Amino acid sequence: MASAAASRPEGRRASGAPSLADLVDEAERVAPGEEAARALHDVADLLIAGAERLSGPQVSAFDEVMTVLAEGAGTDSRGRLARRVGGLARPPHKLARRLADDPEASVAVPVLAACASLPDEVLLRVARRRGPVHLAAIAGRDRVAARVADVLADRGDQAVMATLLGNPGAQLSLAALSALSERMEDRHGLAAGLAARGVLPGQRKALLRGPGPSGPPRRAAEAVALRIRLGLDEADLRNWLANGRVTEAVLGLAHLAGCSAARAEAAHRAPGAKALALIVRAADLRLSTLGAFLRARPGPAPTPEAAGRAVALYRGATVAGARATVAGWPR
Repeated sequence: MASAAASRPEGRRASGAPSLADLVDEAERVAPGEEAARALHDVADLLIAGAERLSGPQVSAFDEVMTVLAEGAGTDSRGRLARRVGGLARPPHKLARRLADDPEASVAVPVLAACASLPDEVLLRVARRRGPVHLAAIAGRDRVAARVADVLADRGDQAVMATLLGNPGAQLSLAALSALSERMEDRHGLAAGLAARGVLPGQRKALLRGPGPSGPPRRAAEAVALRIRLGLDEADLRNWLANGRVTEAVLGLAHLAGCSAARAEAAHRAPGAKALALIVRAADLRLSTLGAFLRARPGPAPTPEAAGRAVALYRGATVAGARATVAGWPR
């Protein structure tokens, strides 16, 4: 029994399998990599087997050891762990918060989507600094508090906004509704979503009266304009991407490459990656920055073949040649 093992600090269980006490004691000495992944798997087995019977202190003990082991495990191991513990009624709280804020979406999403015990403070931190895949998982939760929804409405891409508006468990303040009205491109979807939420006809008419997004959000454009005045560079784009501010990064990319914001946005959303690769090359940015833009794109990642063609195009083009090509595109 996992609960018996957890309450018995000495030795090993009669079956010869490691007890929780053994694993807690050994966690700090486990080497990162495969050894940490194996130990993490063992501890997760114990947790899942005894989830219904464990006391609060025992869950806390699991929390400590699993958080330590997760730090040394690889992305795949953390992702498997997230899928196993995300839906538990009583997940280890420290571990759940760590996994929810993981920069890798494959790790964070199972916890963000399914873990009901995550506090709003954690969701706010993730919503303010992570990318569209993380935000989409939060937008689809059974309950989304108004202050979290405000951030999602302000930072989410079109898919995130549609999910948020269509989620009956999301509490949308007037500020969130106004942001959605300003930013959503699908005006029919906006109208249907407002009606489904029971927004009064007069207020609904006022929210729909605006022309919708005809360009980038004002605050994003202002942030990029400020950085241009101060000296926009590649580090600014990487910082925006790392913090989920994809709109600012794309606007900055357009400026550095000498193309229109609409063209850069279209390239970033396109299924292929060749146009984006050419714009990144025209901006004289590193190949790793192209990878960062690709990881920040909404929807599925490009296939290995598409990514390979984009890398080949990037490497085969000169900066001057790429700029000449980009400058010749319709604005």
